Amino acid sequence: MNIIVCIKQVIAGDQAKLDPRSHSLIRSAEFSHINPFDLFALEVAVHLKREYAGSVTALTMGPRISEEVLWEALAIGADRAILLSDPRFAASDTLATSYVLGMGIRKIGEFDLILCGMQTTDSGTSQVAPQLAEELNLPHITAVERVEREGPLFRVERTSDGFKEILEVSAPALFTVSSKMPIRLPSFIQIQDAFAKNRIECLNLEDLKADPSKVG
Repeated sequence: MNIIVCIKQVIAGDQAKLDPRSHSLIRSAEFSHINPFDLFALEVAVHLKREYAGSVTALTMGPRISEEVLWEALAIGADRAILLSDPRFAASDTLATSYVLGMGIRKIGEFDLILCGMQTTDSGTSQVAPQLAEELNLPHITAVERVEREGPLFRVERTSDGFKEILEVSAPALFTVSSKMPIRLPSFIQIQDAFAKNRIECLNLEDLKADPSKVG
């Protein structure tokens, strides 16, 4: 099973500052970290890889300092890490972000499943994942609490309005993962191994063959 996990580097809430000229967030590695909601998606991806075999690709869009969250994803258990980075991507809204991520996923090629966190702590719109599903014309389910693979189908569980739902959807598909899932943080040895055994691929607008009028 080939899984893609979309993650994001976010800024600690009390350190958020705006550039007075561009009105976009000023990002620095010192005050940034992986979006906490994405850790749940990574955990599910690594579990599915162990259960059904396959690979996990971590994907993010951002400036070069966003490599930090990709190294963390590799330490957690991702097999490949890709950064979509170009000054022309800066200040993208959710629609432009989902377009760039979609172009990155098309560049990756075949996959069975895309996993995302339910939202980000720096905006909380919960829009990117559903927009990405529409961009790629994929079935999607939000707030998933459990995932199993049964032949060509995924069987998922989630809670909606206090009721437990069991849904089936064919692959490929996109799910957002509930924050009710347990997570494990990487050890120092796992972080050390991630740097020693992996590399991060960086793709710009030309690499993606993206339309410049749809980004930024």
